[in-house]
Amino acid sequence: MHLLILRFSAMGDVALIAPVLGALARAYPKVRQTVVTRKEYEPFFYNIPGAEVIGVDLRARKYRGLTGIHRLYRELQRLGPFDYGIDLHGSLRSRMLRFFFRGKMPFARIVKGRKEKRLQIRRRNKVLHQLPHVVERYMHVFERAGLKADTGPGPWITPETRSRKLARDFLVDRKIEKKDTLWIGLAPFAGHKPKTYPFERIRDVVRLIDYHLPCKLFLFGGGKREIALLEELVSIAPDKAVMVAGNLTLEGEIGLMDRLDAMIAMDSFNMHMAALLGRPVLSIWGSTHTFSGFGPYGQDDRNIVQIPTDVLECRPCSIFGNKGCFRGDLACMNWIDPTDVFASLCNIVQRPVPQQIAERKTILARIAQESND
Repeated sequence: MHLLILRFSAMGDVALIAPVLGALARAYPKVRQTVVTRKEYEPFFYNIPGAEVIGVDLRARKYRGLTGIHRLYRELQRLGPFDYGIDLHGSLRSRMLRFFFRGKMPFARIVKGRKEKRLQIRRRNKVLHQLPHVVERYMHVFERAGLKADTGPGPWITPETRSRKLARDFLVDRKIEKKDTLWIGLAPFAGHKPKTYPFERIRDVVRLIDYHLPCKLFLFGGGKREIALLEELVSIAPDKAVMVAGNLTLEGEIGLMDRLDAMIAMDSFNMHMAALLGRPVLSIWGSTHTFSGFGPYGQDDRNIVQIPTDVLECRPCSIFGNKGCFRGDLACMNWIDPTDVFASLCNIVQRPVPQQIAERKTILARIAQESND
């Protein structure tokens, strides 16, 4: 059996296909899987038996517009014949490809649960319960094609030799040749402001780490603006902070992330990647919520830092974090105390929470309880 699998974006959503493809490869070793995605996402699928990745540069002129989609269809057709198509995206591009392939093979497509998600983010009378994780939604598409498998325990992505070498060379260049302390990753950015912990609070988290926790702190991000902000964090903890952003390719970052003891991240690609690598993830949530099905896969819910929905009833107000805060104060992020983030990190890496921080948390909890009473 030969499958044609379509998913072009976004980066985290594409990475989350890996557990499904790995599970299918174990359950059906004779099934061929041809995955069509963006070229830069190819490293997510290395080391999955039977999976062939077709990386497409969708920014190239030849793939633009309807004629570009038809060109891609003709190129894919030459890779067949295919027995079944799997549309994990439901975008205009994937729908057009399904149209061009009509009559040549059946297609199973993703059901995104838009109605249930809208009920979660309306301002009043929210309907809040856990929706299927996006990995489960992907698996359901394959089940409609007659294939069923169990993703099992992680890790679900295994860095290839080149990824590990890029990470090793990066560390050697910075004279970090052996791991003699905790290695913690910090990815303080997300695609939208309502999903991003305020940077002044990130500074406080870094100060707490620098003062209380022996470690190396690896800083992940991208783009000139983010790198400039990360340089500020390096200046706060010059002996601990290591700038990864701008110095490693995605492939190398995967190899480095695989060696971390913990990752601190937003609702973002870095959160998903660290989780898929099986690393403990401390994730910070604001306008979005794990109930929508985009939480860190396979992680302990106790590692999620967020304001409870019974305390802040406007949460969640967005599925993707791309809506402005109607309150105007971004309370879902600003109410999260940096000491709570640091205490959660200590619990993840199994280090005692410093007494003064534990006492402050106790006092704050008592004040909150008295206010409710």
